Amino acid sequence: MTAMNRRKRPGRKQLIPRKNRDKRIRLRRKDEHLFFAQGQRPGFADFTDIHFIHNCLPELNIQGVTICTSLLGKVHRSPLFINAVTGGTRRASKINADLAWVAKKSSLPMAVGSQLVALDYPPAIPSFKVVRQVNPAGEIWANLGGYATPEQARRAIEMVNADALQIHLNVPQELAMAEGDTSFRGILNRIAEIVVQVNVPVIVKEVGFGIAREEAQELKKIGVAAIDVGGKGGTNFIKIEQSRQSKALYPSLQDWGLPTAITLIESLTATGGKVDIFAAGGMASALNIAKALALGAAGIGLAAWPVYILLKEGRTALLRKIQALEQELRAIMLLVGAADIAKLQEVPLVITGFTAEWLRQRGLDPGARAPFCHPCKR
Repeated sequence: MTAMNRRKRPGRKQLIPRKNRDKRIRLRRKDEHLFFAQGQRPGFADFTDIHFIHNCLPELNIQGVTICTSLLGKVHRSPLFINAVTGGTRRASKINADLAWVAKKSSLPMAVGSQLVALDYPPAIPSFKVVRQVNPAGEIWANLGGYATPEQARRAIEMVNADALQIHLNVPQELAMAEGDTSFRGILNRIAEIVVQVNVPVIVKEVGFGIAREEAQELKKIGVAAIDVGGKGGTNFIKIEQSRQSKALYPSLQDWGLPTAITLIESLTATGGKVDIFAAGGMASALNIAKALALGAAGIGLAAWPVYILLKEGRTALLRKIQALEQELRAIMLLVGAADIAKLQEVPLVITGFTAEWLRQRGLDPGARAPFCHPCKR
């Protein structure tokens, strides 16, 4: 039995009124998701069909390579951000505080987990507000699901004084949850209402199943500021729900979803550079990050990997590993002759194998390069 298995599973009792079963379920689910996610080592997206061409005459020194970029109209020193993870419980509060400390030290944006539980149950609010308390001047993104109303969105933004709002899409996860939703009508219209009525940029994100070209086009039409593709390759929430319920769920859907590299290309093609596209879903590899940026991603979301390092080794170790990841990214950029991300998006790429065949079947040219640049504007 591993140390992970010996760890006590989150208890079924919570210090909340028994009269509200839905609140108890949401709070318990927060900690159970963390518990079972720790049992999975962070995944790695499959970018093996995307190939760089080595430049043996780069005419660069690594000190001159910059990874700064523009996210949601603001210049950031790095394309990385800490993606939505958790909130609502005492344990989640500690994790959020530590991630906020790392985000502050590394000057990275950070998203909080779904805030619905705090909207319904005020004692959960501090587990989200702690992020702004630890990082008062940082870039913080609020988070709600596709069920949200404009009023809920405004309250979530106000709760953490957010600079942007994530709306997450998680249909397969909801279907797998015993207490999940089974009706998904009206989500696009609700997002459109939120885009119009809130005063911060709206990001629509998937949680591990990807966003196809057709849906990316619809999201572009309603004016979202960014799309986080959240592809297959990172945390698998169908498997997590299976572990929560201790039974097999939808066995034919264990590998459901669009791989991160493919959903990234589809969304980039669909939006034509008019919307920031973020790559997420198993992106804890400097080489995969470089490939995603070369394809046209504006930012790179990290979620399972930071939490895994944080819980195993602590926040200082996580800070060091983020710095190492960024340094390796700079080294890769030097090896292809790119002094900045704009130049990285101009270097030659070769797309082969399953990814190339997928793109051809979808009417896309694997040899074409989308002109999507997000350069650092000094």
